[in-house]
Amino acid sequence: MRDLRSNPGRRGRGEQSGLWIFCARQEVSVGFPTGVTKLGLWILLSALLGPATWAQTFQVQADQFVTSYAKRDEFHGVVLVAKNGQILFQKAYGNAVEAWGIANTPDTKFELASLTKQFTGAAILILARTGKINLDDSVAKYYPQAPQSWKQITIKQLITHTSGIPNNEIRDFNKGICVPYTVEELIATFKNRPLKFAPGTGWAYTNTEYYLLAYIIQSVSGETYGDFLLHNVFQRLGMSASGFASTLAIVPQMAEGYARDGKSFRHRDYFDRSLEIGAGGVYSTPSDLLRWNEALNEEKLLNKKLLELMFTPSSPGNYGFGWFIEKKPRTKEYHEGSDPGFAAFEIRYPEERAFVIVLANLEDAPVRVIANGLGDLLLNGKIAADSN
Repeated sequence: MRDLRSNPGRRGRGEQSGLWIFCARQEVSVGFPTGVTKLGLWILLSALLGPATWAQTFQVQADQFVTSYAKRDEFHGVVLVAKNGQILFQKAYGNAVEAWGIANTPDTKFELASLTKQFTGAAILILARTGKINLDDSVAKYYPQAPQSWKQITIKQLITHTSGIPNNEIRDFNKGICVPYTVEELIATFKNRPLKFAPGTGWAYTNTEYYLLAYIIQSVSGETYGDFLLHNVFQRLGMSASGFASTLAIVPQMAEGYARDGKSFRHRDYFDRSLEIGAGGVYSTPSDLLRWNEALNEEKLLNKKLLELMFTPSSPGNYGFGWFIEKKPRTKEYHEGSDPGFAAFEIRYPEERAFVIVLANLEDAPVRVIANGLGDLLLNGKIAADSN
């Protein structure tokens, strides 16, 4: 186990562990029985010195942990840790624009890549709440050109990756990856391929299922995918730094994305944003994502019944409406995102009402390791050596 806490003190054989507290220039020794655990000392220290001191200690240790990656140029981005809606730690590392030496800040915007899927899931739930779709309807009801093999696929199976629709490889994009596609053109790249398994009998993570969901959102709502999210999610929740923009759009305070070229950085590989509609492409900031997280906690956008759908894991699989879900050792709802030039990892611990977000503008940044490590530090007081 990797333990980032300070040494609580030396202890000889038969001696007691002790903490020295200085009050009004008087030293008071508080003794603890021999054999008390480090975690016990940590908890007792927090109780004796109060939440303010605990928060300061957490901030120092969290910064040391993230800095250990940043100083080796393994991480450039922003992290945020919150509990009960309050930010405990937030800090930016590295540059948003390397050529000009412009540093990342907590307000820098980052591409979320596949974290976008949770917003697509929410959009589908909003349409279901208003009676515009039924989650158990066949895809063919909303996409009349569906092949016969899709007739038994439901909207819910698309969301939970249990439809059997195959994913795309780069070779499947018949126009290449550097030109725009309509959603209909994207669907055509996989429409005539056989299913990987019968609907509902297996699980396989894809982007193609979420292309179909984006098509359904646009068809049913009469708005573009980006406009629907803007009007029904981002504006309603005050997420003014979030959106969905084309590849060539100029987004203020947006980080540039980078890849590694030996020991140096280079600009990321180019691809057109339309290739990930519904599955990726949303940009945001840690603060906006905290607003989103708290809106889920407080049922501001989705009611309890819909939230239960969002966070109920599929069977087979462990996927909800845009979230992976684990129940042991504690409930954990999370997602990773990876795009050329960007990486992201987000964790919700609903029982502790804790939230961790790591956004990077370096595509191979260890965002999963950093996010899990910060979660361990917050909830366990130490970082597991095998955090992943």
